[in-house]
Amino acid sequence: MNREEKERLERRRRMLARERGEAPPTPPPASKQQPERERPAPERSAPSTLPPKEQGAAAAPAATLRPISPILRRRQRRRRIAVVLVVLIIAAVMAVGSGLLGTSIAMLGDMTDSISLYLNRAGAGWPANTGIRTPTQVEPLAGGFVEMDNEDVAVYSAYGAKIRTIQPGYARPALAVGNTRFVLYNRAGKELTVQSRTRQLYAKSFNNAIMLCEMAQNGTLAVVTESDRYAAEVMVYDASFSGDPFTWKLTSTDGTPIALSFATDNHRFAAATVAARDGQLRTTVRMMNTNSDTAGPFYVADTGSVILKLKWISSSRVLAVFDTYAAIINVSDGTESARYDYGGATLQSVSIGGRSTALLLAVRGGDTLVTLDDSLNQLASVAAGQAKSVSSTATAVYLLTASGVESYGYDGTHNWSRDYGAAPQAVINARETLVFISGTVEILNAPHE
Repeated sequence: MNREEKERLERRRRMLARERGEAPPTPPPASKQQPERERPAPERSAPSTLPPKEQGAAAAPAATLRPISPILRRRQRRRRIAVVLVVLIIAAVMAVGSGLLGTSIAMLGDMTDSISLYLNRAGAGWPANTGIRTPTQVEPLAGGFVEMDNEDVAVYSAYGAKIRTIQPGYARPALAVGNTRFVLYNRAGKELTVQSRTRQLYAKSFNNAIMLCEMAQNGTLAVVTESDRYAAEVMVYDASFSGDPFTWKLTSTDGTPIALSFATDNHRFAAATVAARDGQLRTTVRMMNTNSDTAGPFYVADTGSVILKLKWISSSRVLAVFDTYAAIINVSDGTESARYDYGGATLQSVSIGGRSTALLLAVRGGDTLVTLDDSLNQLASVAAGQAKSVSSTATAVYLLTASGVESYGYDGTHNWSRDYGAAPQAVINARETLVFISGTVEILNAPHE
């Protein structure tokens, strides 16, 4: 019997066994010469004989298995989140320890105010009616302004929208501005409030009467008060008004502060004090630092000269404007590096725009406008008629007259004249250059604009 006949016989036997229900006989092992197509198929696993519930339980562990890469990614993400939280906690602790937390919170509040005012600018614009017809003080405030008289304080945004009106109820109200906030204080009392553009931030009362307040650009506040034991006391509070203030107690030899100015670092400040010596008043400009317990260098002004304006024009120089001359003082040693004398003229008004200065001097026959550079070199001198005051920006000088505004360049060039038919009360450099006239404020433009 050949090989093919044997295979046919074996197939018949298997078919007969299946028909009878018997187990088919085991086929003989295939020879090595068996063709590839005749090789038996791979053996499959038999179906499970477990009950369905047990089958599900057995399959559960396999179903809960996950690829290892997503698990690792989740673990790495948790680690990163944990690291970020630890860093934030450490940063918060360091901020509290270094006094920066209050400043950061203040900056966040100022940013929130700016966003809110921008989103609510619809319908706002210039001109605007403030209702304050005789202002005693007008100051730029974050692109807008704050204006006050003896009873009311009006706050306007950079978009010409009225934010709010405050009635402090002080006998002699005054204010000082620091970029996005300001302090309202009572020069005849012991109270003050620190205000943002939209709300009151802090209120404080002192044991002695307040003489003067000054605010840095970051909200740091200096308060000068009378003292029972000293000529005066200066207390400097951080922007959050928390913690112990820097305190400077002045003796009668030191004098009484009548002008303060902060540097842009918000720690250093210049203080002009006045004391009586040999029957005459003597003004001294002292350089102070809230990070140091030691008084810095000082400059002694000419005898009898009274300080009118004090301003840092760089990190190393302070401009002091007196009633008889102007001087630039070196912060490092208190020496005078530049000077401009008025030559017997009376200083009627002064304005500092950037690093340049504009002086309105009263002389016989009329007034004179004098402009100076940052080294007090004279740039121009022009007749000013009967001007009332001067205001300036970094690029232009404005003379306020009995009925309008005259615009000049620092080189003395006359730009234009604007007649309002009434006396302007103030010109300020806000987001726009604004002019105030009898309760109305508008953008100051050339007549053809």
